[in-house]
Amino acid sequence: MKIKVYLNDWFVNAGIIGFLRILKNSNDEFAEKKSNYIEFETEDLRNFEKYYFKYFMDKYDVAKKVEERTATAFEYIENNIEIKSEDKEEKQIKEKIKSNKKYIKDTIKKQLDKIEKINEQIYNEIKEAYNQIDKEETKEGIIEIKNNLLNNIKNDAINKKLTLNLFKSILSNTYYGQVSFLNVIKTALSYEEQQELMYMDYISNIVETGFIHDILEGKYNIEQIKEQIETKEKEGRITKEIEKIYSKIKKDYIEKCKNLEEIQKYIKEKVLQRCCMCENELGTTTNFSEGNFVPLAISSDNARNFFWNQNVKFPICDVCKLILFCIPAGVNNIIKTLKENGEYKEKQLLNFVNYDTNINQLLITNNNFKNNSKYENRAENPYTQLILDIVEQDKKISEWQLQNIFVVEFDAEYKAYSRIEYFNIRKYVAQFFTLYASSTLNRIVDYKYKLQVVDYILKNKDIKYIINDRLRDDIIKPKTNSYNSFLAIQTRKILNILKKEKRGVEEIIDKNNKKLYALYNLGIEIHEELKHKGEENKLSGYTYKMLNSIKTGNKADFMHIVIKLHMSIGKDVSPIFLETRQETNLDFESIGQSFLAGLISNKYEKKTQDNDEL
Repeated sequence: MKIKVYLNDWFVNAGIIGFLRILKNSNDEFAEKKSNYIEFETEDLRNFEKYYFKYFMDKYDVAKKVEERTATAFEYIENNIEIKSEDKEEKQIKEKIKSNKKYIKDTIKKQLDKIEKINEQIYNEIKEAYNQIDKEETKEGIIEIKNNLLNNIKNDAINKKLTLNLFKSILSNTYYGQVSFLNVIKTALSYEEQQELMYMDYISNIVETGFIHDILEGKYNIEQIKEQIETKEKEGRITKEIEKIYSKIKKDYIEKCKNLEEIQKYIKEKVLQRCCMCENELGTTTNFSEGNFVPLAISSDNARNFFWNQNVKFPICDVCKLILFCIPAGVNNIIKTLKENGEYKEKQLLNFVNYDTNINQLLITNNNFKNNSKYENRAENPYTQLILDIVEQDKKISEWQLQNIFVVEFDAEYKAYSRIEYFNIRKYVAQFFTLYASSTLNRIVDYKYKLQVVDYILKNKDIKYIINDRLRDDIIKPKTNSYNSFLAIQTRKILNILKKEKRGVEEIIDKNNKKLYALYNLGIEIHEELKHKGEENKLSGYTYKMLNSIKTGNKADFMHIVIKLHMSIGKDVSPIFLETRQETNLDFESIGQSFLAGLISNKYEKKTQDNDEL
């Protein structure tokens, strides 16, 4: 039987993405990705519990992480432990070697107690090497210690147990509590037994649902149904719930010589149940609880007064239950600085990017967010690059789609608390990205500067402050392109218009862009004239004064310099500057910064752009 799982709320979508990631990691991508759903055969799920375990074993591989975390420390010790140099330098090297040894020991110590419970002999070997770290003074000795430590931790039985316990702990504490194989009392079971437990709790009913629907569709006659049921009972991979259904079909219908239509009627009326999450009648259901996904659930049996008529039932089908169990593979990790108890601390959070698009685009967007190291820069807004990527990947993205992109951030701890926050894009910002970013923001060559601008936009901050800082840098540093700042000025002005105006926006933006471009070109022209007259050195003092007057809002001082510059080349002052007094269309910062960007641009190399480009 083929099953379709449609895009839905963010947590379902996160589960779908996790489901697809798990399949990809196991090189068995049996699910077909359609526009707004995935489709797969129920029989293809028979090995999914193995794929599930493999995904998280690969993700949380303890031995690999220990090796990665200690690699740099070991490398430094190996390269420097035998170096003899001047006293002061040698002392610094020894101090750094000492700190690296401590870091290695601290990393290994986190695993020692766990290893002792798994294999005492390997524990003793690791402990012996661990104790030798501080005493060893030769390169060969350090390499031997490293190989001893890492090879023992990489031991299949040791690493498998450490990693299994780690990923179970994470899933239990953050997502599901102690359900199925995540329950602490199941720790004594073997790796394969825990996989089988997951199959019985999350997959078996879906596989059997396929057979039940095949009966409904008339794919089997009475004898074949009996044969299939007996085979399944012998295999023993069916739940008690399904076992009861099969037993009833066999005893009350087949053995009593009832026909196929009566069996089908029983299935329709007594077996198939409606799921409140996907609204399908696929098969059996269970009541949605905190065990299905901690951040979105409560202990309903203990909170009956919060429900109408104290009805706490919210049945979900086994397919939805499995998809929700894939959420940990579908979400991404970020590090943000949060204020807790009056102090700012870095904290790892989970997030998912959700928006109205197709399966492929949703998968690409979240994979890019997960894999792109730029998001790991803790000083930046992690969503700055994300928005740029979405806009650049999906050239036809609509304003409605962009406005309905939202990022879910959550932090949960079983039996403690859950915190979920949503981040979305304001309407005027969505309008800007879909209609105007390609001609302004996207043309900024300096990528870091572009990210700063987007960061301010998403945080609803005025970008005039970073434009001011950038112009100051343009004056000081050689060979920088002030046209980047002009594009940022245009971006700011368009955003302000979209934020305030309701009608005639396009005409207002076009008119203002032409004025800003005229001011920018005027700055270039004055610089060229001064350069031609050999008076370019006058600009250094003027530009700093103008920049300060723009920052402080001193229009009189700014206009005084503007007039002096025009007089020095015998040119009439442009009437656009009168708007510094009126500010009916252009604000003072836009006028001043555009003119200044042009004035300093020719300090390096003349740039020419057609008006049509803007």
